[in-house]
Amino acid sequence: MNTEILAGKLVKGIAPNIDAKDLLNDKRKVFLFGSPSYTNIGDQAIAYAEEKFIKNHFPYYEYIEVMDYATEEGIKLVKEIIKEDDIVCFTGGGNLGSLYLEIEEDRRKVFEVFKDYKTISLPQSVYFEDTEEGNLEKQKSQDAYHKNRHLTIAARESQTLEVVKDTFNSDVIYTPDMVLSLDIVPKELKRDGVLFILRADKEKVTDEDFITELMKWSEKIGPVDRTDTVLSEVDIIDYDEREKYFLEMLEKIGSSKIVITDRLHAMVFSIITNTPCLVFGNSYGKAKHSYTDWLDELNFIEYTDTQDIGELERLVEKLMRAEPNRIHLAEDFQPLKDFFKN
Repeated sequence: MNTEILAGKLVKGIAPNIDAKDLLNDKRKVFLFGSPSYTNIGDQAIAYAEEKFIKNHFPYYEYIEVMDYATEEGIKLVKEIIKEDDIVCFTGGGNLGSLYLEIEEDRRKVFEVFKDYKTISLPQSVYFEDTEEGNLEKQKSQDAYHKNRHLTIAARESQTLEVVKDTFNSDVIYTPDMVLSLDIVPKELKRDGVLFILRADKEKVTDEDFITELMKWSEKIGPVDRTDTVLSEVDIIDYDEREKYFLEMLEKIGSSKIVITDRLHAMVFSIITNTPCLVFGNSYGKAKHSYTDWLDELNFIEYTDTQDIGELERLVEKLMRAEPNRIHLAEDFQPLKDFFKN
């Protein structure tokens, strides 16, 4: 295929991160499908981190993204240009399972179509509901995944690791969430107030009456604000806007005295910005298990299930007194490095 023919087949969302001519260069290719256009800054940060990880550790690859809204067209084009030693990826996150079927259906399609190529689901949390519909969707995913004998699934917490082993016949590796691979020097910002970052979706389990009580108590620390890592002020975030919105979220968190959240990535963004953070759970434990598996040695981050205001007051005061320490997770990404090396 020459560049003129290629240009005629490119649509918006295919390879937004490179020049079109580089689709046909001699470098080995890594294709990332499922790159998010929706406004969840946690998933946007994952895609940002995936790109940094591949480019920093494996500059000899040409890294090519396909946005989620261009999956069908992307599959058609990649089928025409992929070579034997190229790698196909599907982005990481917390959406493998029955909760977010539009994404799961795309993932099945990609794994099935590229069954003859080295394939990976980048670090994910996995959850299939224990219902008739959930079990049906699990079977559909098993049927699609098991057609691909070259598939590896990366689990980002121990709970998911066991689910993947029990559910799929694929190879499995175990690493932290991709955002924890980033090496970002936080800005020194003036801090004020308490920032609540809370879910408003199907994974939400924290009671609103409790939240209201906790927010009222928090006023003694300073101004109280409430937000989410899913932005409501925009409808879509394309590749070229990703870094902007991610860094804005980091600044918002880094300007707070403490974050109180039930969002996994609000916890991770707090780590990046050295912001004390109190963490509650979601419907299936991904924040809890990410904390206990990788992050519980941090003295300024704490997971809790308690709703006792007196106990929470003690925890908040302890977190705000802490001089933030660091943990080193680079070695924990070695299984992923090995995957791309081989």
